[in-house]
Amino acid sequence: MASLQHPDQDQPVYLMAHHTIDRRQGVADTRITLPEISGIHAAVQWTGSHWIIRDLSRNGTWVNGQQLIPAKNQPLNIGDALTFGRATNPVWKVENLDPPENLLIDLHTGEGMPLESYHLLPDEHDPIASLHFNPVNGVWVYELIEGPAHGESAKVVTHNSRIDCARSSWRLFLAASQSTTTELSFKNLCVSDFRLRFTVSHHEEHVQLQLAKDDMRLDLAARTHNYLLLYLARARIRDIRRNVDAPDQGWVAIDLATRELGITVNHLNTQIFRARKQIADSLPDAIDTSRLVERRAYEMRLGGYMLDIFKGSQKEELEASTGEYAVEPEPA
Repeated sequence: MASLQHPDQDQPVYLMAHHTIDRRQGVADTRITLPEISGIHAAVQWTGSHWIIRDLSRNGTWVNGQQLIPAKNQPLNIGDALTFGRATNPVWKVENLDPPENLLIDLHTGEGMPLESYHLLPDEHDPIASLHFNPVNGVWVYELIEGPAHGESAKVVTHNSRIDCARSSWRLFLAASQSTTTELSFKNLCVSDFRLRFTVSHHEEHVQLQLAKDDMRLDLAARTHNYLLLYLARARIRDIRRNVDAPDQGWVAIDLATRELGITVNHLNTQIFRARKQIADSLPDAIDTSRLVERRAYEMRLGGYMLDIFKGSQKEELEASTGEYAVEPEPA
């Protein structure tokens, strides 16, 4: 991640894709309070292939002791020494010139952690929250795992937001707007737009999940959380066969699910978040996985309704009246 070394601090100054250096409080990306610093002094910018600096000031900007021509782009190199306002002012060193990247910056160490489209916090082993990008609204969302109902524990976070989770604290650093290079065919899609195919081993110790849309097939590795999705898929299929209205299909009481699955509510919520992360990591950023499992007061259901369950090559059929399972051979 591109960064400058502050002359008076050990922590790096990470660069935005368009990074301003000036003395305006609350406006500058990097603020320098010396009197000779202009209101808009200099800009450092990523061109798509390299970084440049541009002087926009009255009093000048220097690179390696050479004053820049005002408003003219100057390519940057690692190790360059930058001074602002006067040639003898404190020196800022160019430390890194990698492309801009979204980060979670640890407030204790200053270290930046690259931001994925779906993060489990404080870590993947014992998560209590998630930070994820919602492509439908174009915002980042921080959500507690143990929220009472969908959305009630979620909040939108923006650039420079502070995020406190357990004993860890970060600052959200959004170097640039979310990439717009995602394939058009995937824009504004939700996970419910895909057909979900579950393949279950004979004793149901392994459950694999495939997502399909048009000619695309995505096979996900077997994970423990797939069994929870299978459980919810069976509940929804059963209601579909009973001709239950779509808004009322598949809802399962959370306390019933935890009893039947033999897990705690926290474990259930963690599995939901891990399932969403696995799918988000496997699909383009434009796919919204937040509705994989929908919630309302004390209930949940699988968000998708295009569902198939197979045991080996045989498709499982749910009897609407009894809820029992039967299998029939897969069509040739």
